[in-house]
Amino acid sequence: MPPAVSTRSPQPLRELVREVVSIPTTSYLEGRVADYLRAFAAERGLDYSEDRYGNVYVEYRRGRARRPLVIGAHTDHPGFVVTAARGRRLELEFRGGLSAEYGKGEQLRLYDAEDGAPRGLARVTSVQRSAAGRIVGARATLAGRGASASIGDLALWDVDLCRFRGDVVHARQCDDLIGCVAVLATLDRAVAARAGGRLIGLFTRAEEVGLRGASVAARERLLPEDALVVAVETSSMAGGRAQQGAGPIIRVGDATHIFSPRMTQWMTALAQQLASEAGDFRYQRKLMDGGVTEATSYDLYGYETGAACIALGNYHNAGRLGRVAAETVHLGDLEGLVQLLERMLAAVPAFSRSLPALLRRYDRLGREAASTLRRSAGGAR
Repeated sequence: MPPAVSTRSPQPLRELVREVVSIPTTSYLEGRVADYLRAFAAERGLDYSEDRYGNVYVEYRRGRARRPLVIGAHTDHPGFVVTAARGRRLELEFRGGLSAEYGKGEQLRLYDAEDGAPRGLARVTSVQRSAAGRIVGARATLAGRGASASIGDLALWDVDLCRFRGDVVHARQCDDLIGCVAVLATLDRAVAARAGGRLIGLFTRAEEVGLRGASVAARERLLPEDALVVAVETSSMAGGRAQQGAGPIIRVGDATHIFSPRMTQWMTALAQQLASEAGDFRYQRKLMDGGVTEATSYDLYGYETGAACIALGNYHNAGRLGRVAAETVHLGDLEGLVQLLERMLAAVPAFSRSLPALLRRYDRLGREAASTLRRSAGGAR
């Protein structure tokens, strides 16, 4: 059984954003994020656990047993890892997806693999590319006095760690630490409101190198069989896929797959409720086919799965003119996403009735149209 849930006020969203997106992370080196999640759970009396693959589960439960709502986000972000250090020269492996037109001449910040402590700066001197034109590695040189590096250290882009410009967040690692913030804020508010239900925050590893953590969790049935699962992401708004500042996005699918129509319809109905109750609540419903999301793994393995995201600028730090840049998200979109997730937790008991309600609507339309269609059938030929 999880420990007793504490009573506390929810943490301000800006404060939570700053804390989480500032944690250095990349695929297979997500330990500092896990440390934060462990402390977050302990402070709120929530159950913390890890599976044997290092995926983290933070669980809230209150009241009568309910079907669980699982909200998942991944804890890694594209970045370099030091594979060789000879004097001031470094060899780096890139974990993630980014065009090799980026990187050369860019400055990196180095972090100790064990405790995340800063180790100084380095500058990329050359980039190694795959046959598909993606970065697979690089060479770099330590820059400035006191810089050092060891094999296994992280080397991440030297862009804004976290800066607020009005309601826009500029940060190195919005994808998907902002998704983690959305999950944490929902858990935090459930604790503060003493909300009924069962909510599981799932924080996966190694998404940027092929949905690894989510795929193993789904394949090995590590989630409750009856769970309603929502994958939470930041997703590229490039090419007009979505509008930043226009609200959270109910994601119909990604570049490879369409998610559960039942979940999508339910989420859309809840968003419509919120919009009717609060005139300032906005939402979008989009495919968002600029990449692949963990919802694909959960849905393919048979979980009732939907997805939600917010519009991301400078996806994977790809800025203008071949230069890396901080990613961007809108705080209003993030707040709206948390409100939608809160409403989903409250509405879990009604999920089983959501599809019949839609069917009743079309049944009524069919009944009303039947006589008119029969009478006009001859004239249609």
